[in-house]
Amino acid sequence: MPPLQIGNVEKMTKISVGLEIGTASVKAVELIHKKDGYKLSKLVKVDIPSTQKGIEREGGQVKALRNLIHTHKINTKRVVSGIGGESVIVRRIRMPLMKEAEIKQAMRWQAEEYIPYPIDQVRLGFYVLDKGLKGEKGEEMSVMLVGAKKETIDERLGLFHKVDVSPQIMDVNTLALFNIFQLSNSQEMDGIALLEIGHSTTSIVLLDKGSPFLIRDISLGGFYVTRAVAKELGVSYKVAQQMKEKYGIMIAYPEETSLNGEAELREIDEKAPNGGLVDKAVRKSMDSLVEEILHSFEYYTSQREGARIKKVILSGGGSCLKNIDRFLSEELGVPVEIINPFTRISYDSTRFRPEHLARVGPIFAVSLGLALRRIKKV
Repeated sequence: MPPLQIGNVEKMTKISVGLEIGTASVKAVELIHKKDGYKLSKLVKVDIPSTQKGIEREGGQVKALRNLIHTHKINTKRVVSGIGGESVIVRRIRMPLMKEAEIKQAMRWQAEEYIPYPIDQVRLGFYVLDKGLKGEKGEEMSVMLVGAKKETIDERLGLFHKVDVSPQIMDVNTLALFNIFQLSNSQEMDGIALLEIGHSTTSIVLLDKGSPFLIRDISLGGFYVTRAVAKELGVSYKVAQQMKEKYGIMIAYPEETSLNGEAELREIDEKAPNGGLVDKAVRKSMDSLVEEILHSFEYYTSQREGARIKKVILSGGGSCLKNIDRFLSEELGVPVEIINPFTRISYDSTRFRPEHLARVGPIFAVSLGLALRRIKKV
């Protein structure tokens, strides 16, 4: 079983494959590690039928993985994968300055204070963020503590076992998201919120002084938005998904006009009645998510002496919803940008068109971040 590893491993092979398993799709990014950076080798996404649940969903994941691996000839010996969700806890803590061997011993006691699960049910990992900090009793250091339920890791490894894959590294999806943002946006690393809206989960990473300050996974995502559209229009989930993709959030009037203006909403309904209903359902279904994001922002401000989040960087399948960036910017009161994670990744433009990478990039942000991990030579 590979350990839960955080950070980079010094010695490395030339190739790594970031393999992300979601509830709606499996995605793989194969990178060639070069002395001067990274080069994209493969980019693959295979969908899982949205109607599958429980054991059937696992069967769909296995089928999609086999399709991805065999059809696209993925190198199964260079796989880096990740886990996420509420069973993964990430905390930034301060502790006395000590050597790495001592950190491993102390981490178990530290974890009992921050991890809400019995420690014997959790696999721990850590990454030193900063050393030489001044504390009340001497020098301190800032450490990223990660705890993941062994049950969650075992389930994921069991899934890989069914397709004859043994991951070299098991990472955390939210930290992979941070890694790719750090690579593509090295200048702005303070007061930034990374927001990844997936199928069933939304991940939030708030950055402070160049490292994650708060990491949260919220059980809200694109699935719940589609389900709200299906209920509002009285259609199947499949049809609702198509209508959501077609209309999105209908901000089709001048910038200076109020988003909630009654005249503008009437105009939307007159031109596209279904679009108006989709818009209504999407907005309503996003209320809880917006509220949770704002709570996270408020916590950041309370812990950072009034400092505020300055910008949101959006990724995940939810970022493909029409006008989602403008909608969230209005609701959250800060600029929202959709990430292009390939800005500092080289590639063969005859195989990968720049406009295509810019369009699908947000969907592959986590898997690309996983692929940045260095695999120890064996």
